[in-house]
Amino acid sequence: MHFLSIRFKLTLWYVLILGILLISFSTLLYFTLSNSLHRDVDNKLRSLAELIAAESSSPLSKFGFGSIDQALELSLDLKPIGKFIQVLDESGRVGRRSENLKNVQLPVSLQTLKNATQGIVTFETHRIGNLPLRIITYPVKENHHITRIIQIASSLEDVEEALNKLFLILLITVPSALVVASLGGQFLARKALKPVDQITHTARVITTKNLNQRIEPLKVKDEISRLVDTFNDMISRLDQSFNQIKQFTADASHELKTPLTILKGEVEVALRKVRSPSEYIQVLESNLEEINRMSKIVDDLLWLSKADIGEIKLQREEVNLTAIIQELVDQMSLIAQSKRIQIQTIHPNGGEEIRIYGDALRMRELFLNLIDNGIKYTEEGGEITIHLQKERMLSNQEGRNSSDGRKAEFAKVIISDTGIGISKEDQKKIFDRFYRVDKARSRGQGGSGLGLSICKWIVEAHQGEIEVESEPGKGSSFIVKLPLYNPPLT
Repeated sequence: MHFLSIRFKLTLWYVLILGILLISFSTLLYFTLSNSLHRDVDNKLRSLAELIAAESSSPLSKFGFGSIDQALELSLDLKPIGKFIQVLDESGRVGRRSENLKNVQLPVSLQTLKNATQGIVTFETHRIGNLPLRIITYPVKENHHITRIIQIASSLEDVEEALNKLFLILLITVPSALVVASLGGQFLARKALKPVDQITHTARVITTKNLNQRIEPLKVKDEISRLVDTFNDMISRLDQSFNQIKQFTADASHELKTPLTILKGEVEVALRKVRSPSEYIQVLESNLEEINRMSKIVDDLLWLSKADIGEIKLQREEVNLTAIIQELVDQMSLIAQSKRIQIQTIHPNGGEEIRIYGDALRMRELFLNLIDNGIKYTEEGGEITIHLQKERMLSNQEGRNSSDGRKAEFAKVIISDTGIGISKEDQKKIFDRFYRVDKARSRGQGGSGLGLSICKWIVEAHQGEIEVESEPGKGSSFIVKLPLYNPPLT
């Protein structure tokens, strides 16, 4: 397992955290047991010292001055097995002692004697040879005076033996548990990261030629499953983007190649023989027409590319949409007269001016393209109708309030014509770049195939919506919805 892999890091963190928990628990267990055992020994020593002090102070006591062991057994019916007892006077000289001490004297320090003379009970731990002893020094006070000092010692061998056994058990079990945990952690990490390996394998084999390949979704919906779904969605978007780029490149090449072919053909024909000035003028006029068409395509492509990378900035201000549309109708009516097409504007709101917050120049470009598109695809003697009205948003934004608490309203502009119409299949692609319903007719009318793409970008940049409703042979309606201008409340 590679030391820099996520699998190793997960296992390492798992073992490290478990190790800290086990060591902390073992340390707490060891010291808790140690304190409990020592406290139990201290309590027993204190109880025995208090019994001895109380019995020896009683005037009816059978507690003699012989052997302490015999005195305890006779007077208290108590035989302190494993206890070492000695009695000191107030100056610290040893008086009586238990037989098991023989010639050995329990150690007593100056500080302990000082504490005893002050009536303070002292607990100490000492070693005599290899024997660990817990010693209590208990002063006996009579008539407010220290008359004797009782020392009782008990072996700590059993306590140390229990603690050593516990330490040995912990010393074996904790590392063993960590080893088992590391093996289990590796297994769990390998199993948890197996889908990641599948993602890695799929990502390595995917190229621009097989973007249709996907990772098999997992049955369990967890974080890895969401990662798989996100990765598949990303591949789908990339696939769609590559297809759009390919289509766009092919369409752009075709759009630019056609006028270049025409130019080349006309020039070659003109150079085959000497022609009259009028014929040369005719060729040049035709060339100029194709050059203008190519220039229009290049300008539109440049504009869209800048829009895609965010270089087109909107100059937002209060815009009188009613005035802009009326001005465009007056201008385009001159062009429409050549085809005997009538353009009329309808205001269901009674002529009330409709204002939006946006870029006036882009608004002119938007509706100029839509009206011009209607004129191009409407037969002679047809009609174009423009409905301009206010409307509450009926889409998913319905009911959403503006920042000042007022309901959001929208300007709705419907540009309808009686032209050739658009099939349902074409309606889904009508806003794609270079897409034309009738390519032959569009070329003859000078269209670049980018106008509706530009319109869609302008509308969406203004947080609006654009859609088309059409039926072949009965005309088309382009519906634009734009947020109204809401001046701040004063």
